[in-house]
This record gives sequence, structure tokens and C-alpha cells, in this order.
Amino acid sequence: MLDGLQIDRVAFTLPIGDGFPIFWYGILITLGIAIGAWWAAREIDRRGQSVDDLYNGLILVVFSGYLFARLTYVLLDILDGAAYNSFLDVINIRSGGVNILGGFVGAAVVGLIFVSWRKLKFWHYADVAGPALLVAQGIGRWGNFINQELYGPPTEKSWGLLIEPVYRLPQYRDLSPDTRFHPTFLYESLALLIGFALLIWLNNRYRDQWRPGTLFGLFLVWWGGNRTWIEFFRPDQPTIGNSFVTYSMLAAFALALVGVYLLLTLYKKIPDSDARRRSKRVHKPKPRRKMGA
Repeated sequence: MLDGLQIDRVAFTLPIGDGFPIFWYGILITLGIAIGAWWAAREIDRRGQSVDDLYNGLILVVFSGYLFARLTYVLLDILDGAAYNSFLDVINIRSGGVNILGGFVGAAVVGLIFVSWRKLKFWHYADVAGPALLVAQGIGRWGNFINQELYGPPTEKSWGLLIEPVYRLPQYRDLSPDTRFHPTFLYESLALLIGFALLIWLNNRYRDQWRPGTLFGLFLVWWGGNRTWIEFFRPDQPTIGNSFVTYSMLAAFALALVGVYLLLTLYKKIPDSDARRRSKRVHKPKPRRKMGA
């Protein structure tokens, strides 16, 4: 299905030193971030919040997110038996290898600190951050296709990818050159872009009815839930022991559960502990008085 799309990893080379290559992966990620930021700015303005603060926070969140994404990847890679010889090897994003879930957690922490410092309304900014991440990652995943990475196990499906042996995982390098692999990047890209379109439609329809934080909760459920099943098509991810469960699968499922909990809390479907204690006191039966002898 995608056999006709043969694109070199390098888009162009800048005349710096011996040449500084600019990769399509970076271009597509940047394009995705730009589109996500454009939508987020329009939406945050509709909510009466500061667009300038959004852009200022975005710079911090993007850079910190990529740093945490790289550090998470390195940690999981070390757990899987890899070795890094220097600190520069650890932080070298251009060498490949980031974990979006770790980056999200790190970016969320930095974003929370920034919003608290600027005394902004947290849930409004969280609401626009979720869909923006979906479209940015959905577009960026096509960089994985160009790099011949983020593919799944062998398949006989007609939409399977042809992967050159040099780019295959060690366990697949001896397979026939015409072996096809699940296009995991495509599965995730479609799930992300469909989620973006769905959340935008719901937001436009119910913006004035939903409580702030609802869109972010739905984003967590969609993003985490889809990443959970996509992990079944990620043979490149380190697993827990000899099981099929990956660390990213657990993290994604946990994010989906956080989203469910957030939604239930926002709409008071979970009684708080004080309310439960008060309810018990109200319904506690009174002791019967003893009759005198």
C-alpha cells in the first residue's frame, strides 16, 4: 500500500561544517507542533485566556518534553541491556530514541509549574494541550515511516510495510527481503488524528456546557487507551520480564484510568471521603434505651 513512497531520511543539508543534515522526522514533528499550537491558541482565546502565556508556556513544555522523552527512552533502553558511554550520548536526541509517554509526564509537570507561577486557570490550558498533542504526534508519526521505524511484527496483510534489512530489529534481519511488517506508525497516526477530530467536534458542540478539564480527561482516555492496544504492535519496546506487557503499556493504561477518574471527579460521580463519613453518621442507627428495672 505504501511501497511507492520511498523518501530519503534527510530532507536537505545545511552548509555548516561538514554538512548539517535536516531530517524529515524533525520537519514533520515541527509541523505537527505548529498546527497544534495554532489550534490551541484559537481555542484558548475563545475561552478568554491569555494567548501570550500559552505560547510562552509552549516553549518550555516542548523543550522539557523532549528532554524527558529522551531520558525515559534511555532509562528503558538501559533496563533492556543497552549501554551509554557518555552524558552526550544520553541527551543526544538526534541519535534517535524518545519515549512520548515519559515526555508527556515531564512536560505536564513543567506546564503545571508554569501555570501555577503565572496564576493561570490550569484546566483551560490542559484542555487545549490534549488535542494539540494528538495532532502533533499524529503528523509526526509519518517521520517514523520515512525512517523505517515504529513497525510491528511480520504480517501477510496487503497493507504491511517492506522494511530494509538494515533497519530491521535483530530478530527480523534474517527474514526474506519481501517480508512485510505491521505499519504500527500508521495505526497510531490514524488513532491520533481521529481522536483529534473527534475531540474538536465534541468541544465545539459542548464547550459552553462542559466543565473545564473535561476535554483533557477525554484526551487522556483516548490517548492512553489507544496507546495501550498499539503496544501489542511494538516489538521494539522492552517488556516486563518475559511477559508481553511493556512499561509503556502500563503507563498508557494508567493515563487512561487517570482520565476516567478525572471525568468522574469533575462531575461528582465519586463521593469524597468527607461526604461518605457524613453519610455514615446520618444513617447510623441510634442505640436503643434500656428500660428501667
